[in-house]
Amino acid sequence: MLIFDFDGVLMDSVREIAVTAYNTLTGNIVTRLNRIAPQALDLFFRNRFHVQPIGDALVLMNWCLETSNSQPHKLLNEKEYDNILQQVEEPAAGRTVRFFETRSQFKAKDIKAWLALNEPVQPVWRLLLERPSDDLVMLTNKNREATIALCTHFGLEVSNDNIYSGDKGATKIDNFNRIMQRFKKSTYAFIDDSVKNLREIDAHFNGDEKVVSLIFAAWGYTGPNDVHLARNLGYQALTIEEFADRFPNEF
Repeated sequence: MLIFDFDGVLMDSVREIAVTAYNTLTGNIVTRLNRIAPQALDLFFRNRFHVQPIGDALVLMNWCLETSNSQPHKLLNEKEYDNILQQVEEPAAGRTVRFFETRSQFKAKDIKAWLALNEPVQPVWRLLLERPSDDLVMLTNKNREATIALCTHFGLEVSNDNIYSGDKGATKIDNFNRIMQRFKKSTYAFIDDSVKNLREIDAHFNGDEKVVSLIFAAWGYTGPNDVHLARNLGYQALTIEEFADRFPNEF
């Protein structure tokens, strides 16, 4: 049973995430990228791969706004990024709730502008459109409402019950437990563009017996050393062409 991450793997949403993070920080509802300083945006895009719970996008965007003039090309390493997170007092769950609330305000203000900041990842999206969707399961840090809205807009049918989302602060480990309780498979496969996410699921679910096979999506929001790291950890690291050639026969 193959389970998909959403942002980065199926949907290129980094522009919308950047705008929503900026809006959450400023209290504004801007709807265009050109309302954000270009250097700050570029810095955010460069370092987006660090973000796990989406509430941490607020921390990254705040750092980008403060840093872009002095270090416009800075690429944070894992330790530097973790140090920035540790300086924030607000819990990640609280930041995530604020981010989702601001996203809803953005959608309500200008749904066309919100949709325009998102784009399906091809050819993976097309491959999903061509196959029956009853068994399509998504495990994402995105909120359910936004995930459904994007799937619907771009023509992908997915059962509401098959979206395991980041609402109410649910983590991917929380939701993977729910998936296992529901489907009761002996083994699973999970594809994500975050080595951190894969590593956490690996540590939690794979002991003496391997229950979850981990696949690293090298086409997503990835850092410069992530493919090498994923392979060293024993995960498959696939380009988008390799995944397209093997899907769905091998998964």
